[in-house]
Amino acid sequence: MTKLRKLMNFNNDNSRFRKVLLALAIFACSSTPGIVHAKKHRTEPPPADAAAPVASDTSDEISHYSYTLEELGALSPIELRSVDGHRSMSFSLRKDEVITAANLRLNYAWSPALIPELSHLRVLLNGEQMSSLPMARENSNGHTSDVTLDPSMFIDFNKLTLNLIAHYTRDCEDPMHSTLWANVSNQSKLDITIRHLKLPNDLALLPAPFFDKLDNGELELPFVFPAQPNNEALHAAGVVASWFGALSSYHGAKFPLLLNTLPKGNGVVMVMGSSPPTGLGLPAISGASLAVVNNPLNAYAKLLVVMGRNAKELDIAAQALTLGSATLTGGYVNVGQMQDIPARKPYDAPRWTPTDRPVHFAELAKPDELQAEGINPGPIRLNFSIPPDIFAWKSQGVPMDLHYRYTPRPVPDRSTLNINMNNLFVQALPLASVPGKLEKKVKLPLFEDGKAVSNDLVLIPHQDIYGQNQLQLNYFFDYTKQGVCKDVFLNNERGVIDEKSTIDFSSFPHYTALPNLGFFVNDGFPYTRMADLSETTVVMPDNAAPSELETYLVLMGRMGRATGYPAIRHTVITAASVDANADKDLILIGTAGNQPLLARWADKMHPLLEKGTHTLRLPGPFERLISRWEDIDLEDAMHRAGDLITKGNGGLGALVAFESPLKSGRSVVAFTGDNDEQIGALAVSMADPKISPHFQGDLVLQSGKRIEGFQMGPTYYVGSLPWLTALRWHLSRQPLLMIVFIALAALMVAAIAFRYLRKRVEQRLAK
Repeated sequence: MTKLRKLMNFNNDNSRFRKVLLALAIFACSSTPGIVHAKKHRTEPPPADAAAPVASDTSDEISHYSYTLEELGALSPIELRSVDGHRSMSFSLRKDEVITAANLRLNYAWSPALIPELSHLRVLLNGEQMSSLPMARENSNGHTSDVTLDPSMFIDFNKLTLNLIAHYTRDCEDPMHSTLWANVSNQSKLDITIRHLKLPNDLALLPAPFFDKLDNGELELPFVFPAQPNNEALHAAGVVASWFGALSSYHGAKFPLLLNTLPKGNGVVMVMGSSPPTGLGLPAISGASLAVVNNPLNAYAKLLVVMGRNAKELDIAAQALTLGSATLTGGYVNVGQMQDIPARKPYDAPRWTPTDRPVHFAELAKPDELQAEGINPGPIRLNFSIPPDIFAWKSQGVPMDLHYRYTPRPVPDRSTLNINMNNLFVQALPLASVPGKLEKKVKLPLFEDGKAVSNDLVLIPHQDIYGQNQLQLNYFFDYTKQGVCKDVFLNNERGVIDEKSTIDFSSFPHYTALPNLGFFVNDGFPYTRMADLSETTVVMPDNAAPSELETYLVLMGRMGRATGYPAIRHTVITAASVDANADKDLILIGTAGNQPLLARWADKMHPLLEKGTHTLRLPGPFERLISRWEDIDLEDAMHRAGDLITKGNGGLGALVAFESPLKSGRSVVAFTGDNDEQIGALAVSMADPKISPHFQGDLVLQSGKRIEGFQMGPTYYVGSLPWLTALRWHLSRQPLLMIVFIALAALMVAAIAFRYLRKRVEQRLAK
């Protein structure tokens, strides 16, 4: 849903001539794969023969896609009301494809009270009229119509609009009468035919065609290694994966791993050595290098080759790709020494909203995204992310200085600007009417250029704000009926949120309780505290299986997604080097058989998975006492975890979080399971928005389709608080400590008072 909302950008100024020129320009390009955004209904072009050195240009370059209106953003049946009701849905088109044919099959019903000669349903594409569908009374219970859409009208961002023109009488009518309605099924289908185009082998086109921001599907980009990668090659691949994860953002990304095998579509090839893979037409490797070449197995696919003779050169190539891709050009580039990359500061991730100053709305959304129009406009949405460790205890709320403008109301009515945070109601601000001559002097907004201008300070409850958030601002304009034959539907209501509005997190310190797998899965925290992951070490098995390697790549992609920055400074080691990385936050990947640290730190691990046996370590008496004090139902957690372990319908995978045994305040998250496939299944579930809410607490168990999260162990705190806030916080959580503190304070005051009074007595007696 969030994916589709972010694609609602559209430029209405494109003329038909400009669109035709765009289509012709696209046809003039040369070699690329197909899109993935309709993968549920896609027909893949067949790959060329794998034995052929170069794929034939006669491969099928046509694909057919089918979308439902639900997939385009209509999550429920579309209701069109009033004399001029409308609803728009958006979808995008990749740069390496062009639509050659399109058909819209609409299933819709309408009010039988409508006059057929005066009522119809308009279908528009990018503001251009495609068809007007009649509304006969005999078909009002349901009808299906096919509408042919002009292929030359499609551009990068497309808007499909359904517009109801409805009338129930030839005389005076109420523009909002209850009989003025039509319903369109959200299972109506848009069928399109795509021609795949060919782009040149040019690094200047990066990240295309490997990632296209206009592709609203999940990115699936295989990583290819000529042989089992060592930790140095894996680190460079992780940097590249984090970059693509940052680019894909809300699209999501997964990175299948292939050994000495090319993919059928686009892919990334990581090469460390002196010779590139045969069949790609590349010269001997002479240093850090990058290249884009044709995929020998598919005429419509490309391979991005990252090369270096050793680990240092491969890292330089990966850094040049992720931080300097805008300067690359040509099909093959030798990369010189990279300039020193400035160190990142805590909490400065590009994708995180700054928390050290007020943030203007202009930094969160474009001007056209802050406007609404119509009698029933949709909400204005602002998406933003913050570090999840914001400490807002005992605060009145997060201050939002809101400036907004709107069409003045002609008479006092019930119009409001409703404010929601993450779909939770915060406040409703009344919209004032034009002041009349007889009105008393009251505080009214200023009026400029025919618009009311107002400013309010809104306090958003801190418990409504998480790591990833959406602020919803919805104008509700009341419709006041004037009487019979007096109602006129003007549709002139407008509302704007001013760009200078701000939201401010600067008064809140960073302090939170860990472990919290919800923070880890959604925001990569605490590892993403440093955007370049300079305080993160990944501990891999000595002989990692393919699923374990894929888990690492997917995890790096999610880190990049959370920060918007490549993970250039994380380290990849084996268990033998862990003590040298004691001052790092650790991520363990591996099964009990090939990850020695799982046995070494078994006293920290609640589930013990070894040789097919599953053992749940029971908390000790002290842990039970602490859990009761912290109001954690440990008995219920143990019962549910034991039930899942004993009754699971498949192998067991576990995601475990605990404080590092090597240094207090540092964190460990371990991916483990009965086998490497279970670890891979955990990574897949972690990326599924329908399943990820189950990732919470310090332990997640997955068996088949069943997955649950638990809080089993003790918590620890990271961050810091001002001394007075820290004192109040700790005393509020420890009533016995507060009693002792008050008693000590009373004794101290009594001692001081006693000594003072005794001195006064001595002075008086001396006289």
